Amino acid sequence: MSEAAAFDLVIRGGRVVDGTGMPSFIGDVAVRDGKVVETGSVRGKGREEIDASGLIVAPGVVDVHTHYDAQLNWDPYASQSCWHGVTSVVVSLCGFGFAPCKPSDRERAMTRMTRVEAIPHESMKQGMRWDWVSQRDYFDSLERHGLGVNVAGYIPHSALRAWVLGEEDSKRAELTPAEMEEMKQLMRDGYRAGALGLSTDHNLIDRDHDGSLLPSAVAKEEELLGLLGVAREFNVGSCEVTPYNLHLGEEELALLERYYQASGRPVIHSIIIHSNHIPDKWRNSLDLIEDSNRRGNRILGLAAVHRIGSLFNLLEYNLFDDMPAWNAALACPVPQRLINLKDPAVRAKLQHDVDHHLVRVWSGRWDRMKVYETKQPQYAGRYITEIAQAEGKTPLEAFCDVAVGEGLETLFYIEDQLGDDDHANAEIMKNPYVIPGASDGGAHGQFLSMGKYATVVLSKMVRDDKVISLEEAHFRLSKQSALGIGLEHLGTLERGMPADIMIYDQAKLKVTPDRPFFDPIIGGGKRLIEKSEGYRYMIVNGVVTFVDGECTGKLPGRVLRTAAYDPNAKTLGAN
Repeated sequence: MSEAAAFDLVIRGGRVVDGTGMPSFIGDVAVRDGKVVETGSVRGKGREEIDASGLIVAPGVVDVHTHYDAQLNWDPYASQSCWHGVTSVVVSLCGFGFAPCKPSDRERAMTRMTRVEAIPHESMKQGMRWDWVSQRDYFDSLERHGLGVNVAGYIPHSALRAWVLGEEDSKRAELTPAEMEEMKQLMRDGYRAGALGLSTDHNLIDRDHDGSLLPSAVAKEEELLGLLGVAREFNVGSCEVTPYNLHLGEEELALLERYYQASGRPVIHSIIIHSNHIPDKWRNSLDLIEDSNRRGNRILGLAAVHRIGSLFNLLEYNLFDDMPAWNAALACPVPQRLINLKDPAVRAKLQHDVDHHLVRVWSGRWDRMKVYETKQPQYAGRYITEIAQAEGKTPLEAFCDVAVGEGLETLFYIEDQLGDDDHANAEIMKNPYVIPGASDGGAHGQFLSMGKYATVVLSKMVRDDKVISLEEAHFRLSKQSALGIGLEHLGTLERGMPADIMIYDQAKLKVTPDRPFFDPIIGGGKRLIEKSEGYRYMIVNGVVTFVDGECTGKLPGRVLRTAAYDPNAKTLGAN
């Protein structure tokens, strides 16, 4: 009689990097009931066994900043993230999401997400189940329909305002005491549903469908402090903030510190990046965060740590919205946009913004912007400065003429969108107060592809450039990321932890293909695709979800809820 299996899964003979930061070792990992139960030299047999000889065995990545809120309805694996070592994602960042949401406000919520995160409206219209009203309903819906990754979520500020004030009145700054109390009750509902805490967005570049500020951006500080004070009733999770300015300054830091004092929980600043037009600002942001933590605050920086280019056209793009004249010219119906971009007076205002307005993302470098895809073959593959010089125009005039020439459908490519300095990226990655990531997964899918960040860290920073150790990288990508947002029981291969595991060939790890390609999505939209090579197995809660990049079809993911979760609590507005 054969020996009965002692474990569900045993991974044999790999280099185990357990995610704690301790030195790696050659050994085994045993899994039972979705948990790691033994590491080292495992004697018992597994019902399933994986030979990991010559491979790295490490905890799955915790992707702490995504917008998969809609996509998880039709893609339970959260691609791109699932192709790059990620086993857990966090949704409802930047103050917006789809719960709580009254049925009458669903269309308006999708329209907002189309503008601010460039998620195709038709994809949401066809793909979203909308079998929820409250945040608890939403989490329950995700689990009921099945997940290929684990999912945690924040309580989105703009959604709270829309619920209490109504979508059309959600830009009103002043609240009555009763409205404020209702918003606090929605915060309590979110905590009892297992959410992490409040997410909010004050910056100028994230705009509503009509180009106006988001509901969260018009809220007064007293409102934020009142909502954040609810966190002290539960003492779990964290707060995520996208401040007025992308790059942290003393004024923004002081605001984050007030938020920390109100909530008593870690505050995540989104985002720290290298930008060519202000090349040293990332260093100043890190200095401010380090000093704040030395003074007893708990402020962390979410960071982009790899080079990011961006495709865009002027039909759907919103990353010029922090420049007032650009926002006014482009946040309107397409026929009016075309009129605006032909108008010399409007062009003069656009040029003034480029010359004098501190842009958030784009460097203003026309010599790093080129025509990527066009029906005008004379412009294909050429930089804007090259076109301008050949035609005797300013770069802005050339840009507008090319775009208008095919009804704004021209795809342009910005080479230096973010992270255009390897040294800066390495220094940001090594900072102990930084959470690496900012995948923005599920958003801007036809323009940006940032879900590859973990693959870049492990292949380029660890293997090729040796700027960070293997052990430190996995600690930062998994355990520290989880701790920073307030998920304590996640991110290592210690006994009793969830068996969320990646097994990969370090020598072969890379992003593929060399040039991203477009893939159709539900509703007729499209998105950029960048996959990977080198990941042999991805495992979620002890179940294999990918083998050599091929999905197994299994759905072992779950909603990650904090200790405040109360399954019996009644929820305001629940179904």
